[in-house]
Amino acid sequence: MRDLWHYIGITPAGAIAVVLSTVTIYFVFGAVLRLWGQRLYSSPRSLDLAIVTVLGAIVGRSTMGHVPTLTGGLIALGTLATLEVLFRNLRRLPLPQLDEQSRARAAVLVVAGKVQTDTMRTYGLTTPMLWSALRQAGVSHLAQVALVVLEPNGQISVVRAGQPIHPRALLGVKGAHRVQEHLRGAGHLHTGHAEQPRAAHPSEPTPGSSPRSVPAPGQGVADQPQGEDGQTSGDGGPR
Repeated sequence: MRDLWHYIGITPAGAIAVVLSTVTIYFVFGAVLRLWGQRLYSSPRSLDLAIVTVLGAIVGRSTMGHVPTLTGGLIALGTLATLEVLFRNLRRLPLPQLDEQSRARAAVLVVAGKVQTDTMRTYGLTTPMLWSALRQAGVSHLAQVALVVLEPNGQISVVRAGQPIHPRALLGVKGAHRVQEHLRGAGHLHTGHAEQPRAAHPSEPTPGSSPRSVPAPGQGVADQPQGEDGQTSGDGGPR
């Protein structure tokens, strides 16, 4: 039994070491993803994919201690779950929020058909990578593009021309005010209000109801068309 515990168990000092390692790696790896995750996930190059794989292997091995055991893995998982729950509850507290520009993570690659070369260079994207995303969106010419955004998760969103873009669609985008000006100048920005359903006029038939005959000006009930039995077809007429 003691030999079995040697393979699946852990000492108290080892448990503390796993907790400390997991907490440290959680913050360090979170900072790495915050700084370079968007660039790594957006690039389809084999080298970048290999870097992401190696980072995951390093994180997993660093949290398990000197000898990986079942108990050590359960402690590491419990520590990660506790940290996630803790920070999720902290986000719900009424803490001072950062301004929109500080929290902006999405970056614009194309606006009103114009490629933002500086932004693409910053995130390590090339023209073939951009056109690969445009072709997948069914775009064959830059004139068909109103907006292309590199999302925080590394995916590329394409908004085609002809679709009015509401300013709220630019929430979380870097330089949203400057992008709005470009879209407004190209006529892609939605500036109107949503159309409200028009109230039906009392004389108009409601959907699903049969139309009622309305006497013409100067025509009384007696002048309305009569049926075969000589009775008027209007409501309230003699029967």
